[in-house]
Amino acid sequence: MHKLILALFLYQFPAFSQRDLPFTKGESLEYKIHYGPIDAGKATLKVQQEEGNYWFVAEGKSIGMFNLFFKVRDYYESIIDTNCTCPIYFTRNVREGNYTKRENVFFNDALNRAETTRDTIGLPDNYQDILSVFYYLRSQNLDKFQPGDTVPIQVYLDDEFMSSNLSYLGRDTLKTKFGYAPCTMWAPQLEVGRVFDEKNGMKIWVSDDANKIPLRIETPVLVGSIKMDLVKFSNLKHPLHIHP
Repeated sequence: MHKLILALFLYQFPAFSQRDLPFTKGESLEYKIHYGPIDAGKATLKVQQEEGNYWFVAEGKSIGMFNLFFKVRDYYESIIDTNCTCPIYFTRNVREGNYTKRENVFFNDALNRAETTRDTIGLPDNYQDILSVFYYLRSQNLDKFQPGDTVPIQVYLDDEFMSSNLSYLGRDTLKTKFGYAPCTMWAPQLEVGRVFDEKNGMKIWVSDDANKIPLRIETPVLVGSIKMDLVKFSNLKHPLHIHP
């Protein structure tokens, strides 16, 4: 489930400045995860700030009956230097059924390498980890994109940097529990195999406003499909653009 909840996208854009960031300290987003008609889990994304750097925290867990046969307890942290687009430190501690994974990664820009729990690997250009990429995407100017435009993706996960593509699908209006929300739609090309059924199956709806928060993520998996919807938010930097 971690590659669904958090495996999104990185693409190569100029660095952002702190004044342009669409999020702020204290922002909290809560999502409900559905496996077909079943309420399968929930996830939270939070923004904190420490010594001038942003600190992102993500947690995901299974709930209800789904918790009985596939227990999920995922925890992620990413620390970002606000003077650049790259993460400084990333940690992951996940349990998904019988699968467990713990890793800590220090991104050593001075030596151009990522020092992981098990390995040392070279850093590509404009690197991100699987959590920081959410916020990196939100910091970009998407106004010039046209439907069909495709941009490269690179993101760290499991001792490697994954390369793929992100396609812009256009604008849409999404019905949410808060009302109707204008949004942009994206389709990342994903790694096929252990979790995903189609390499282009995932779709992401992002609020088409100054916040640029993910409103929905939907994807087919090897059996069925998974959908993640925003159900609660607090301390947004800007009002969420919603209409009845």
